[in-house]
Amino acid sequence: MATIKITFDKRASNTTKDNKFMLVLCINHNRKTRYIPFNLHLKENQYDFRTGKITGILNSVRHTKRTQKTFSDVDLWIDEHEGEIRRWDMDRLKSEIEQCFFKKSPSRTILNYGGVYLHRLRMEQRFSTASSYEDALKALIKFRKKLKGQDDTMLIKTLYEVKENGLFPLENFKDLDMEIKSIDYSFLKDFKAYMSNRYKSKNTPAMHLRSLQAIMNDAGKAFEDLKDHRPLSNFKKQSHENAPAPIELSDIHKIRKLELEPDTPIWHNRNYLLFMFNNMGMNFFDVAILKWFQFEDNRIKYFRKKTHYEGDYFSVLQNEESLNIIRHYLKDQKDEDYLFPIIPPNTTPERLHKVNNGKVKIFNKYANKIAALAGISKKITTYTLRDTWTNIGLDMGIDIRKISSGLGHSSVQVTEKHYGKSVTEKILDEINAKITES
Repeated sequence: MATIKITFDKRASNTTKDNKFMLVLCINHNRKTRYIPFNLHLKENQYDFRTGKITGILNSVRHTKRTQKTFSDVDLWIDEHEGEIRRWDMDRLKSEIEQCFFKKSPSRTILNYGGVYLHRLRMEQRFSTASSYEDALKALIKFRKKLKGQDDTMLIKTLYEVKENGLFPLENFKDLDMEIKSIDYSFLKDFKAYMSNRYKSKNTPAMHLRSLQAIMNDAGKAFEDLKDHRPLSNFKKQSHENAPAPIELSDIHKIRKLELEPDTPIWHNRNYLLFMFNNMGMNFFDVAILKWFQFEDNRIKYFRKKTHYEGDYFSVLQNEESLNIIRHYLKDQKDEDYLFPIIPPNTTPERLHKVNNGKVKIFNKYANKIAALAGISKKITTYTLRDTWTNIGLDMGIDIRKISSGLGHSSVQVTEKHYGKSVTEKILDEINAKITES
């Protein structure tokens, strides 16, 4: 249980030249100690620890009543909230007491709470999401550097020191931190303009703003004083959809027929390409982290990494081409070994998404070499196979609801938003052909 007492802070930094010490409320909780000052410096004989009386200074009676009342109020509050306080850490308890009884505005900075939020994501092993959210905070810090006339082009590897009990802002970024309440609509408009000028991708500003909104919304749920602070609620954060760039089924056949030397990098990447296409345009990350126990009864069973928190489970029957690809890599592996030799075996969960990003670049490089060898003029990336699978399905007249289910979209509307132009073009081409040919 948390306990309190009134005492002197005798550290040199809080001691005056005439040997007066700061009177403080001392809090003990979870084997930690914190001080909250009463803004009074006294000599040792000016405070009676037995009676709690202050003497020998101006307005000593008033100061005595104030300190005694504060002590009594805090002590009663701790007793009444004992069960809840037991689950808090020391910094949370100190902040709540300062806010409630010392009229001190709490410090809710974006980097401090961002560290809390990122730590939670990392505990859930959502390292990719944590990295994306930290990128948004890095962009904010670079903007703050720009405002202060500092060099904002320097690479920021990380904003935090990682410890067992959390993520803590590095010392050299603390002067660039800011209170969440000071992040208002006007600041965000300038921040968005800064990002629009800085980043090539039109989607980056919207993505970073959504990340900041998630952090700030969570802070609003944690702290009453931030509950109604929502400067991003009416802020336009729309993404620009990347237009689908599928290749044709005939192009897939050309890729299949290519004569490539077995067990070379380009040959392996051709296998991954075809496997992705055969599995409903499976995401490259999902292919990379497949394990042998997920291949059972000629089926690949997996949760889509991007949306597995929404329960996107798939069980896909493998065609003969994919079965032949899988059999090639079967070499007495254990159930927990990766199905394909993409991710190094001892890669930690924390590094997994970073390693995958590097492998995606390698795949895209070889995919375009494959396209060139097959005489395909279009660029091929990890997204191409997903778009191609969808486009071929729509061409065949398969119900868009079934296509949407295969893609793992949360609704048909999501599918229509991304592929709506393709669907509309096909319908209009069909109508125009019928009318003009008549």
